[in-house]
Amino acid sequence: MTGRRITYIALLVVAVVLHLAYGQYATHYMVIFLLCIPVLSLLLSLPAAISARTKLYGGDVVRRGRKSRVRLTAGCGRFFPPEIWNVTVEAQNLFTGSTVTRRNIRLDDEDNRTMVFSPDTSQIGVVRFRIKRAYITDRLGLIPIPVKKGGTASTLVLPDTEMPVPEPALIDRSVGILKPKLGGFSEEHELRPYREGDPLNLIHWKLSGKFDEYIIREPQEVTRTEILLVADLPPLYEDHRSVLEQLCYLNDQLISQQIPYTLQYGRESLYIDSVNAFGEFMGRILSAPMRVEKAAMPDVGSNTLVYRIKPGKGERK
Repeated sequence: MTGRRITYIALLVVAVVLHLAYGQYATHYMVIFLLCIPVLSLLLSLPAAISARTKLYGGDVVRRGRKSRVRLTAGCGRFFPPEIWNVTVEAQNLFTGSTVTRRNIRLDDEDNRTMVFSPDTSQIGVVRFRIKRAYITDRLGLIPIPVKKGGTASTLVLPDTEMPVPEPALIDRSVGILKPKLGGFSEEHELRPYREGDPLNLIHWKLSGKFDEYIIREPQEVTRTEILLVADLPPLYEDHRSVLEQLCYLNDQLISQQIPYTLQYGRESLYIDSVNAFGEFMGRILSAPMRVEKAAMPDVGSNTLVYRIKPGKGERK
């Protein structure tokens, strides 16, 4: 656009100089024509500018450092479509607060008004993309015309998994044991001789007839050592990321064995019992500014295993 403006100004200057030097009708009309042609070009471009739209598409969920894709599309009516679109896309990490990248995109292919680019995923967090500026030019390429900007798009960049050193034996310590269940039904049972006071509905009549004594089928329930993970929230990004990476590792280990646990994240306490529950938690904290809080240590019973996650390591309490 700068080159076309220089060319237009040069032509206009030449026409004005010729008119001042000779004062002929031809030079007079030449100046008027050069002054009016940008207005005519703008009027011809307005219908396309009114219907022009730009939009971003994202929504990927990737691990840190993995490739992601964001798609930018631009379109308008078919009446005098613009030759060139200029769009500025800005990406901001909502977790760290940093502006990841600012990209100036030029679309000049009439048959394909789409561009796909890979954003920076070196930092964890929700990376939100927005169109900061979008404009087309008139038919002569002299005047920028702003067009409507679409909504935002985002990419969720999750932490990698990092094994705490030393690795805690949380799964081994949470192995379930059977104990009598008071009332109710259970698929697990223990057979034992009848004791005075046992309810009659617990008698295993078939085995009792075989052994000539009353046999009780006592319901059992599985009990596990409760697990509490306490996450430190340090002020430095690298330390905070290390804590979350260790948390992702421990979560994968526990949930894969169907072992629920309680997570103390700063002053917030959550019960995690599924992949979806942990995914919702990660999506929520990574879409907000990084929190810096002291780890709250709640009162726990003797049957609770507390493991505190620190930057680069863990610590069993």
